[in-house]
Amino acid sequence: MQMTPAMYYSLAPILAEESPIDHVVDHPQFFWHNTPIITNHMILMATAAVIMLLVFPWMARVYRDGKQVATGGRNLVEAIIVYLREDVCRPVLGAETDRFMPYLWTTFFFILTNNILGLLPLSALTAFFWHGTLPNGAPRFPLGGTATSNLCVTGSLAIIAFIVMQISGIRANGLSNYLKHFLGGAPWYMAWVMIPVEFIGMLVKPFALAIRLFANMSAGHILLAVLIGFVATGFESLGRGGGTALSVAIVLGSTAIMCLETFVAFLQAYIFTLLTCLFIGLLVVHEHEHKPGEGGHHNEDHEAVGGGDLTDGEQIPDAPRQAGAHMAG
Repeated sequence: MQMTPAMYYSLAPILAEESPIDHVVDHPQFFWHNTPIITNHMILMATAAVIMLLVFPWMARVYRDGKQVATGGRNLVEAIIVYLREDVCRPVLGAETDRFMPYLWTTFFFILTNNILGLLPLSALTAFFWHGTLPNGAPRFPLGGTATSNLCVTGSLAIIAFIVMQISGIRANGLSNYLKHFLGGAPWYMAWVMIPVEFIGMLVKPFALAIRLFANMSAGHILLAVLIGFVATGFESLGRGGGTALSVAIVLGSTAIMCLETFVAFLQAYIFTLLTCLFIGLLVVHEHEHKPGEGGHHNEDHEAVGGGDLTDGEQIPDAPRQAGAHMAG
């Protein structure tokens, strides 16, 4: 069968790469004096930011116009926003919740938007008009991909979270008390052990955030690329009949994986936001007031030991505490 130019460009993202890894790595698009300055993932992040800047101000304007009852897509977004604030963050941050929600909401929806953009077949669509060669002679890769499968992107998000955690801890406790927590409640003569351990624990938190998001968003796309690559191999080695049967099985399997990937897109945005919230809470929420009859008390002996942990571990509700311990560990 003769391959038409349209068919070629629609298959270009599959045919052009040497390995499935090419589906998740970044590709340069614009150069300045033969130096790449704009890449696929940069364009996708800018697209996600533009989408958020268009959608959320429009939604807020609708509320300001007096339309308080959410409908359609606004109802879905409002449900997510309220759930994150009331069921995810407030049990951990308490009275500090509203101060951190703008950052946590922005983090969640920015990651989610990038994850969903990565699920769209943008490479296949843009291949029809976005092709040619780069200044170094390599073929130009179509626009598309998943920005959150780039370790530089997830690392940048984790660094921002790390800065927010530490600044918030210093503001909430003062510099002196912030530095004292590196002893983890141990006697001063244990400083030679505790300070390195606490410092490493402090650095592990953003590292875990970056690696978790990067690995989960890369794995599914690599698996899909491998499966789709079997289609061409099947027709070459099994003929038309065998290749068609194999293609049907691959399409069904890829569809199931795409459904799973859609769930993972939401899940990873949620996990990144939840862990960031927990890590902020460990530094900021260090005392609780209890009404008579509620039970519980604050005791310095119950303060959990961990990089930057000033939280009374007994007072965090069981569900968020256990979830955070499981995912952070």
